[in-house]
Amino acid sequence: MSLETYRLEVRESDAGLDADLYDGEDMIAESTHVAYEDFDVEAPRRDEGISQSEEVTADVTETDVQVQRDGGGFTFELLGDRETLATIRVDDEE
Repeated sequence: MSLETYRLEVRESDAGLDADLYDGEDMIAESTHVAYEDFDVEAPRRDEGISQSEEVTADVTETDVQVQRDGGGFTFELLGDRETLATIRVDDEE
């Protein structure tokens, strides 16, 4: 195994949030979409769309992006070999 750099990006789309995990070659390794309607949440009204990213370098064999919803927003976690490598939080109101 060797160190590789990963970038987790979360962006707002028309109907929800998109999360993409890029590998060291800037290729999408994983992608997920969260639809607001699946969580009975109205699309927040913002002046600007959300775009956040976190970059991490790790020596892992397996990656996964998980999404959790709590009362005030969404949390996107990048897992590497089942350990949290990066977290992006998107609150309903900013």
